[in-house]
Amino acid sequence: MSDDIISISVPPFPDFIEGNYRMMKKGQNHINRRNLGYFDLIAVKKGKLFLSEDDSQYVVKENELFILLPDRHHFSWRPCQEDTEFYWLHFYTTAQWRQSRRASRFISNLPIPELHYHQCSYTLHLPKHALIKEPAMLFGLFHNLLDSTTSGKEYIWKTEELFLRFLKFIESLGMYKDRSTVLAEQIYMYLENNLGQPVSNQLLSDVFHLHSNYLAKVMKAAYGKTPMEVLMEMRMEYAKQYLLRSEYGIGTIAKMVGFNSEIYFSNCFKKRMGISPQNYRKKYEEHI
Repeated sequence: MSDDIISISVPPFPDFIEGNYRMMKKGQNHINRRNLGYFDLIAVKKGKLFLSEDDSQYVVKENELFILLPDRHHFSWRPCQEDTEFYWLHFYTTAQWRQSRRASRFISNLPIPELHYHQCSYTLHLPKHALIKEPAMLFGLFHNLLDSTTSGKEYIWKTEELFLRFLKFIESLGMYKDRSTVLAEQIYMYLENNLGQPVSNQLLSDVFHLHSNYLAKVMKAAYGKTPMEVLMEMRMEYAKQYLLRSEYGIGTIAKMVGFNSEIYFSNCFKKRMGISPQNYRKKYEEHI
């Protein structure tokens, strides 16, 4: 397995282009292509892929991830020896990047006025070839990301947000995570996937087969908040995005983020944001 690290300067953040889930029969080969122009990230769920990048040969096994570079020749050095299933996605960046045995550090050359608060310069470090330590989580993130692309143009912000979270997860593959941290991430993903559904501490306890007090403890250690506090914060953040980036009515948005009552949603929103949902949207429209 390659120990290479792909370092990418941020900002600007990489852009998600497209992705899908593919099944290849025994005897099939990966596509032969040169200078694709964007990164090709592959996560094998079943079987093996035999990939070449220029003169280097790799075997990508079940529950392993691999990233092909945008400026190389990619092809199969051997056809599939068994039925193989994998997720793939393409992403693009105009920023500096480098692949090497050691992580590189870049200073973004994106001009940003010093008078404003802004995203600090950062270098994203992605493993070239890595074991997926929590495959259910990664494949769940893949599924959510791809599913978001079918929801229409008004949801493009959600795809962008999920893609950045996906990259953060990939970056963390080389880091050690204890069991409680993994559990906290699983709870977070469950909350996000069930944002519009009734969720309670008892339901979480039933889903994860652990006492609600323990679930609260691991969430506070990882996120500084209990599951219900995280859920409320999540619902408010999604509500803000719907208010700013869609034309849905307040009642519809309330249901989409898990509130049965428009009045209760408006009260919760105003308590947290200091302004009603209607005025929040109006203020944004006036600013535009």
